[in-house]
Amino acid sequence: MAVSFHSSDSHISYEVGDYQQFPKPEPEDAASEKTPKPELKHFSVVLLSFGLLCVLQGILNITLRLALSAPTDKCETEEERCPQGWLMFGSSCYNISSERNRLSWDDSRRVCRQRGADLVIINSRQEQAFLTGFTMQAWVGMTDREEEGTWVWVDGTPVNKDGLIWAPGQPDDAFDGEDCGDLRTMIDFIGLNDVSCSVRIRWICEKNLTVA
Repeated sequence: MAVSFHSSDSHISYEVGDYQQFPKPEPEDAASEKTPKPELKHFSVVLLSFGLLCVLQGILNITLRLALSAPTDKCETEEERCPQGWLMFGSSCYNISSERNRLSWDDSRRVCRQRGADLVIINSRQEQAFLTGFTMQAWVGMTDREEEGTWVWVDGTPVNKDGLIWAPGQPDDAFDGEDCGDLRTMIDFIGLNDVSCSVRIRWICEKNLTVA
């Protein structure tokens, strides 16, 4: 609308229009609070995922520590081994006398027993094959002193004559006095043999594995 003012000196005319109120612009911070930016949403998801991974890692570490600290079976924590200079086969340790050490059957057995062992008892062809070849001739722990032709080991168990390998034609009790057994490794003469107990040859001691 138009408004006119009159005075003695001048004439002033003003034109006044209708007043219209415009909405007040919101601050940028307020707008950003109402509508989260996509970048912030993505960052929040990453932080949440990382936190969950940390929690899972902590649970895994605790579980592993408990498992490792739990008592284990004795055979897993203790190692069985043979003394230095002894050979191992199965659950036994073997010691073969040196070339210069030669004794009778009885003296050989005495030495073995002093070492916490005894003359070897051969229980299978596999064990016999393992011991064959270390020396040409060595005492083993069998004898038929109690009854001729009935061979027994030093622990009193009978010798399985059919289950082991004897040298050709043995035992033959030559000269009516071969009451002790040895293991031979010679050309065309390989296997168990009977011989006089007084012969001085090498020997093989045997004892069980020990826990280290």
